[in-house]
Amino acid sequence: MSGLTINIREWDELLPVKGSSLYQYFLEDEASRQIVSVLNEKGILNIIELKEGIKISSNSYVGKIKIGDIQINIRPKIEGMPLYKLLKYAYGLRDLNIFDEAIYDVDSFPFQDLLIYQLYAEAEDLIYRGLNKKYVRQEEDLGTPKGRINIGKLATRNHIPSATLPCSYYDRSEDNLFNRVLLAGLQLAIYLTEDLSLRIQLSRLCKTLEDNVKQIDLNRGILLKTLKSVDRLSDRYNSALELINILYESQGIQLEDGRAYMKLNGFFFDMNMFFQSLLSKLMGEYLLGFTIRDEFTLQEMFAYTPGFNPQRRYAPKPRPDFAVMNGVKVIRLLDAKYRDLWETKLPREMLYQLSIYAVSGIGNSTAKIIYPSMTSGAKLQKININNPATGDKLAEVMLQPLHMVELAQMMGLRKNDKTKLQEYITQIVFSN
Repeated sequence: MSGLTINIREWDELLPVKGSSLYQYFLEDEASRQIVSVLNEKGILNIIELKEGIKISSNSYVGKIKIGDIQINIRPKIEGMPLYKLLKYAYGLRDLNIFDEAIYDVDSFPFQDLLIYQLYAEAEDLIYRGLNKKYVRQEEDLGTPKGRINIGKLATRNHIPSATLPCSYYDRSEDNLFNRVLLAGLQLAIYLTEDLSLRIQLSRLCKTLEDNVKQIDLNRGILLKTLKSVDRLSDRYNSALELINILYESQGIQLEDGRAYMKLNGFFFDMNMFFQSLLSKLMGEYLLGFTIRDEFTLQEMFAYTPGFNPQRRYAPKPRPDFAVMNGVKVIRLLDAKYRDLWETKLPREMLYQLSIYAVSGIGNSTAKIIYPSMTSGAKLQKININNPATGDKLAEVMLQPLHMVELAQMMGLRKNDKTKLQEYITQIVFSN
């Protein structure tokens, strides 16, 4: 069998039943099995070989991958313009209005192409407005001197008359780290997109840059260095660099030793990380009068009994995704999970995790999990944690839906009319 294409949604499962393309389909080479093993281990995508064929289960990762002769495409449940608006907000991307809904069928775009179209628009805008230039030291023999004459080099010359003088000067050049990374990012985008027209437009921008900018091999170290180098003179590169970083990180997997990196023939984006970033920014901007602490550690909740820790191990420290604080007091513990808990049951491991947060006593003995939902009728759910001996209530876990399409619609409100969004975020966090 060759050229098999599988389309699946996030948090879905395809079985090798009779009549399906997965029936009696098996991985035939060791390289494919090795990739599948890493994907399974990392929880990115679960592929299991059964006697009837292979079973594919997706989770919070979306994107695409080619394994042997099988192409797997994973699409998010929220797509098109609503997803595009939320991505722009979560990652602080500039509003360049690149999509005209009357012209573009945005809902048909693969996830990565939403990011790549934005990168294309960012790069085109940077080129149109003028690329960042840095002063670069030049050493050259000139007939018309400029800068400083290099006396030391002049003194080493023989006495044959010359019409030039050795000069040291600084010239403003587009060939700097920002533009080299921009060029490398556009070249990466060409590799990742399957849209022919987009490839042509990206190639045009690359040719413009290649006239004055050297090509480099992109890696994590160069990206981090470039992101840290951004200052007030180069902050307009922020959006493009953020997009390039997302594209780069989404095309490979960091292995357990922290050094090895497996490059995939594809692209994977963790929607759970996106959802957490989205919530953090929403609460920080619209939850007025409160402070949000990300990755809040519950100190001293667990401790080894004195004299009974022969391995001298550290006790685990639970870390809710967010703590909502009023001054120095924590008034609510929150977790963000990218899984529609209205359509699917709450997994036991999630319940146990939230129960630990709730029985800690912090935040009035309650903990809330906020999840995305595409169902307009999804409502708040509550689970009591009771003393099994007496039946008395000890704590409470709440399951709070965040309506993604409705949220995206509110993002389209005028900048001076954000009252509705403030009310909605306050209700999401504090509803009981």
